[in-house]
Amino acid sequence: MYEVTGSAALVGTVLGVRAIPMFLLAPVSGVAADRFPRRRLLQASQALAAIVSFAVGAALALRMVDVWMLFAFTILMGASNVIDRPARFSTAFDLVPREVAVKAVALNTIGFSLARIVGPAIAGYLIAGVGAAGCFFVQGALYAASALMVLAVAFPAPRAKTGRSALADMQEVLRYAVADRGTRVLIVLGALPYLLLIPVWNTLFPIYAKDEFLAGPQGLGLLLTAVGLGGTLGGFIANALARIERQALLQAGWVVVMASAIIGVAASPTLIIAAACSFVGGAAEMAHTASNMATVQMSAPETMRGRVASLTMLYPAMISTGSFIAGPLADLVGARGASIALAVTAIGAIAVLYFVTPQIREMRHK
Repeated sequence: MYEVTGSAALVGTVLGVRAIPMFLLAPVSGVAADRFPRRRLLQASQALAAIVSFAVGAALALRMVDVWMLFAFTILMGASNVIDRPARFSTAFDLVPREVAVKAVALNTIGFSLARIVGPAIAGYLIAGVGAAGCFFVQGALYAASALMVLAVAFPAPRAKTGRSALADMQEVLRYAVADRGTRVLIVLGALPYLLLIPVWNTLFPIYAKDEFLAGPQGLGLLLTAVGLGGTLGGFIANALARIERQALLQAGWVVVMASAIIGVAASPTLIIAAACSFVGGAAEMAHTASNMATVQMSAPETMRGRVASLTMLYPAMISTGSFIAGPLADLVGARGASIALAVTAIGAIAVLYFVTPQIREMRHK
């Protein structure tokens, strides 16, 4: 989008429309994860992603791509993610005992982080070498392979049907999330970096690579790979700290570390220093995410774990919402100024939550 239009606001907007399927489908996907075989849900989500990727690759190869296609692609890929994530994260709790659930979620985040390392590192050179169309064809093939790999997982038997309607199931989880004070705090704490900090990776890093460091797609690949490398370390850190009882307080600390790393990126005179700060930010992001995803689901009743997991789909929706803020803000004050403003706001929000909400200081998980 930035290559076609040169507009940071449109980069933020095209990422922001991912919020549409997330807000509309998240409750439905959670109900589906509790009511239908999770193997089929995972396969369906990956098949949809593969089809969309091949379609966009074909449009690029035929020089038929337009701005509206990028918006359509983003919405459909957002729908794929909404179908996938509740089933994927709640499955981790089905496959392992509760006492190692945090470690299982941490290993899952390590898998995502490894993809973030390999993907951007290859994609930058693929785009430079074979163009965006070739990159999308490779992506589509990998999604198709992922759908096939689900066949190797031994899923537990589906739970017995309750006889209630899907609407009743959605209402139940929403009532639970509103009534349970600990869950409310964890969801707010989990959504905060997705709203204010992670949009820096998605929306502002292309601008850093192109305009601030004059590094092109390879520079963007380096920055995103640094985030992924840090995320892998963050997954191992979350694994090591899984037995700490005050996970909410730990999550608040990780948000502050991530915000400080983004300020470091904004102050960096060179691409290498920015990549080093991105590494730290990626580690804090994944350590925070692993802890939060696990504690939200550990606090939930087993019968609604898939539905509670769907509430965490609001987090990626927050990235999209934050992109609407980050893009226009970068047009006004530049990528560096926007990064600092978002990071300082996040630190201020954590300070307010710490002093106003006792659950962050007192909440314990065993």
